[in-house]
Amino acid sequence: MSQVVETLASARATWASGDAQGSYRELSGLFACFPDLLEGSEDFCQAVELLAELTKAFGASSLAALVAQAARTPDDVNTLFEAAYGLFEERQFRPAATLLMRANRVRPGLEAVVNELATTLHELMLYRWSVPILDESGLCEREPLCAYLSCYSRLMSGQVEAARGRLAHLAGELEDPLPTMRENLVGMLARADGVLSAGLALGDLSLTAWQAVINGTLLLHESPAGYEDAMRGRYAYLGDGPSLVRAGLDRLCHVLPAIGYEPCRVVAAPGRQSEIVAAATGLLLGLPCLAWEPGLEEEGLVVAWTLESVESEEFLVALHTHRPRARLFVHASCWTAPFGYSPDITTLLYQHIVDPWTGGGLRYNPETERLEEAPPDERDVMDLAAEIVAAVPDESQSSLDLVLKVARALIAVPVAYRPGFCQTQGERLRQRAGGPVLSNHF
Repeated sequence: MSQVVETLASARATWASGDAQGSYRELSGLFACFPDLLEGSEDFCQAVELLAELTKAFGASSLAALVAQAARTPDDVNTLFEAAYGLFEERQFRPAATLLMRANRVRPGLEAVVNELATTLHELMLYRWSVPILDESGLCEREPLCAYLSCYSRLMSGQVEAARGRLAHLAGELEDPLPTMRENLVGMLARADGVLSAGLALGDLSLTAWQAVINGTLLLHESPAGYEDAMRGRYAYLGDGPSLVRAGLDRLCHVLPAIGYEPCRVVAAPGRQSEIVAAATGLLLGLPCLAWEPGLEEEGLVVAWTLESVESEEFLVALHTHRPRARLFVHASCWTAPFGYSPDITTLLYQHIVDPWTGGGLRYNPETERLEEAPPDERDVMDLAAEIVAAVPDESQSSLDLVLKVARALIAVPVAYRPGFCQTQGERLRQRAGGPVLSNHF
């Protein structure tokens, strides 16, 4: 029995038992695979037919009708495209990509299909797989958006010189928003040149360097767990703690003078987690720590635990723009579904994180010998900050010397393309998911 037949039978049995979520999880394993597990028409139709049933069960009747039509007419490119677009809008990127891959096989080289397929693969962080699809379409030499997608795909796959070559097809006058998109690529290539000119590597394990190239963010810490074969410096599920926070703050104390920034104060982003990290930052730097209010972002080191944890829209809008005398330090940044803009400096990259102060994290109870959900830690903010200062820093796979070399290398690139910690005006760079360094995720 083939993998497809076995998975479909199991998913249908799970659906028949009334477990729509479980059936969808099983079925998802057949979508957006390379090579395509659903290349055969019969397998494709059966999988998409079940997807339509599940989509209807989830309450998306209009989308379910489109998906069901795609199952009945698997060679109708327009139907495949419309159903895929609907799935994309619902963030169902894996089945959307599968429908678009079939559309591209039925009628290769259609610009709308190729562009949408590449964009969908980017959402899945499958940048390497979008490269041949774009190149084989024959569109990149004459269609600017395809050229952009190809250049971006190559950069996010670590192919610097190939990306530079593709950028040549984006010369001349372009319609909005392509000029801004092209400028972002130019900036990435300029930062890549700065790193390479300093004798630093941009390889499969160069997470700190690539984070600066792609997002303009200085990464202070890489996880040593599963470094070479699984996570490569990132975290998947992370229970945060004082030692990790201290590890980031230790390096921050070395980085700030190295980049020529002397804050006059620390400004805490709204939220208890950020207040604790900011208070510890103030203690280590010997600076006053103030709770943010409108206008305080104009000067000082602004500190957040994560940007996702900040509930103040006013704060998040204010920090979208660089200020001459302010910098943004965020302890933890999500790498799979990143916040909309990049911090100047961040300690680590995570997929899912739980803080140690507001409850919900798993802790081992020696009395019951079980993992239990920790209650909120109601101690005073300054007591918890002092605990961070007293903690032994966690080890990092990346050395402090490497972090400082990356920072100094990027200070030397043209002003417009320098990373966030060098910028004094303009909007922050968009923070992008994944990148050339591959890590496991769930």
